[in-house]
Amino acid sequence: MTQAALQPSRWQLSLDGARSALAEVFGYHSFREGQQEVIASVLAGADTLAVMPTGGGKSLCYQVPALLFDSGVTVVVSPLLALMKDQVDALRAAGVAAAAINSTVSKDEQAATLDGVARGDIRLLYVAPERFGAYGFTEGLRQRASVSVLAIDEAHCVSQWGHDFRPSYRDLARVRERLGNPPMVALTATADPLVRDDIISQLGLRSPAVHVAGFDRPNLHLAVVRAGSLKQKAELIAEQLRGLGDQSAIIYCGTRKRVENLSESLHRAGIRNARYHAGMDADDRRRIQEAFQRDSLRVIVATNAFGLGIDKPDVRLVLHHDLPESLEAYYQEAGRAGRDGLPATCVLFYSARDRSLREFFIDLSHPDPDTVVDVYRALERTNGAVHIRELMSTDDEPGINAAVAALVESGLAERRGYNVKLARQGAESEIDLAGLEAHRAHALKKLDQMQAYAESMSCLRVRILQYFEPGDWEPCGNCGPCAAGPQEQLQQAADAESEDLFQKLRELRRTIADEAGVPPYVVFSDATLREMAAQRPRNRVEMLAVSGVGQVKWERYGMQFLSIVREAAGAEPVREAPAPVANRDSPASTLDQTLAFVRQGMSIAMIGKARGLATSTIAGHIETLVTRGAIDDITPWVDTATLRRIQQAAGEGRISALGPLREALAEDVGFEELRIARAWLNRR
Repeated sequence: MTQAALQPSRWQLSLDGARSALAEVFGYHSFREGQQEVIASVLAGADTLAVMPTGGGKSLCYQVPALLFDSGVTVVVSPLLALMKDQVDALRAAGVAAAAINSTVSKDEQAATLDGVARGDIRLLYVAPERFGAYGFTEGLRQRASVSVLAIDEAHCVSQWGHDFRPSYRDLARVRERLGNPPMVALTATADPLVRDDIISQLGLRSPAVHVAGFDRPNLHLAVVRAGSLKQKAELIAEQLRGLGDQSAIIYCGTRKRVENLSESLHRAGIRNARYHAGMDADDRRRIQEAFQRDSLRVIVATNAFGLGIDKPDVRLVLHHDLPESLEAYYQEAGRAGRDGLPATCVLFYSARDRSLREFFIDLSHPDPDTVVDVYRALERTNGAVHIRELMSTDDEPGINAAVAALVESGLAERRGYNVKLARQGAESEIDLAGLEAHRAHALKKLDQMQAYAESMSCLRVRILQYFEPGDWEPCGNCGPCAAGPQEQLQQAADAESEDLFQKLRELRRTIADEAGVPPYVVFSDATLREMAAQRPRNRVEMLAVSGVGQVKWERYGMQFLSIVREAAGAEPVREAPAPVANRDSPASTLDQTLAFVRQGMSIAMIGKARGLATSTIAGHIETLVTRGAIDDITPWVDTATLRRIQQAAGEGRISALGPLREALAEDVGFEELRIARAWLNRR
């Protein structure tokens, strides 16, 4: 069956025709930045990659060309059901024939839609990527229609280096071939150069035209507010919302439980709101979403599941209760504010403890290579299938599921429900340790960059723009650090005593820089000096834990700066601690190194930084040391009151899985604390 011809287009297949369609159908009288170039590329039949900021009008880049073609349907691949519904509804309201096929569509509705495509009644067909994996769907579409353009929305989902990888996107290059190799346009709001290259490779774009629109959103006021506890965060967020009036706000939280807790806290503070997360009933989520879009509900407290594909232009405030996983994720979520171009505010509420939650999620999705090997060897020692809980004693709980998933994905193991078994014995050498390490390191690097943004004393907008498009950007003068805004928007990071020390460190930096003939920032940045003033390092190891102090700079300048810090603290003269000798092949050696740092009174974060290891890894070392009896006092990490709460929640008997225990406790008990407390309590 061949597709009937579409009704002839009223507009010429040219940019002039595109401008006419833009004005007549969508009511816009000029293109936004980047739109004209992308549309021209699509009309020319070229493969195209378009990177445009959230709210930059990406959808028009394939919707407008679809109106100009006299034959062929434009197929739009999108993972976002809400986006499909919004765009199909909007197109239909504008008089454009559009339809969607996804998991919410019945077989009869799908058949009717495909028949409409065959008759030439539909110009734009939105399809969820998973549909192409359904038996016969792609072939059925090909038999009924010629595809004029294959548009891939949220194209960063194809890249494992991106922040929202979806395996179903990896099949789209083959889908294109089976649809007759139509021109492809890939669109995304957040892709750094590495992700862009991966999109081109994974989708098989052929000599694509690459268009990167400006990432700058000058209408957004960016700020970071430091908060010491979850309770303080809730109070600060409530204070921020009280001035909202009849405007709309989204507050993002890192977990479902934090959504629930913050929503309840805001209700107690007299702020009407609704919560939204994937654990809720679908009808409830849909009702809340529609109420927010209709302005009958002003405040949403949600996980990052909310807002994907929702085109609400007048959100005036986006708050982040927790540290996002990356700058891409943050800018995409924050970018849901002010899509109408009017002023809007984006505030990240940050605590130094936020990082542990993100590292917990990294452990879930990016297993440590050593853990994968340990799980493989544990499976080799078993005969047949083993229940996954039997593996939990081999390592920390979060890493086990991730390790099993990695083995299953590589074809080395099989999983049926909770039962796991090896697919092949003696294949340990086939584990891609380098790949696992690379992806884990990449995730940690992204987190480092996000944390650097949260702790930045310089222009936040420049940090974001430099991340996506390195260049010589000027400070915006509008974000928190630039404007030194009101106290309710940005808390000052240093007290008077730290400020005095900071100025002394700057004077020393100026002297060293003048003698060396280099700019002061070449010696140390202001951010590094502020961290020195705040952290007050006492020795070489702690100085190396300060962000921006590397081994070479320590050797050149470290002792001079350390002397200033210790003098300000009234400490004894500097005595340099010997550098530990690393030995990756010896577990005893690595535990001994961590133990040595523990005995110096260093925090988990400081040890991790000094050793170049994740804090979750250091926490694992401490857990092992506690289990072996090498550490007798856990109060540096778990105070007595918290230990008592954990003990009461755990009850009698040996503690194994931490998941149920974590659910039973408030979210302010970190995973690292739980691991260490488990080791301590299991020694009873």
